[in-house]
Amino acid sequence: MHKYCLECEWQCSTSDGRTEAEVSKQAIEHFVKTGHTVDSLRLPPPTVRLN
Repeated sequence: MHKYCLECEWQCSTSDGRTEAEVSKQAIEHFVKTGHTVDSLRLPPPTVRLN
């Protein structure tokens, strides 16, 4: 999951090691603090390679 601000360069993602709940909480906190609109997109699941 990747969340980003439509009005500034703020962004947060599960690819940084955060859980979806943490990303959502940070997005809500950004909205409350700034009033900026936050949008999101789902990241593709990680690829598992078996050798």
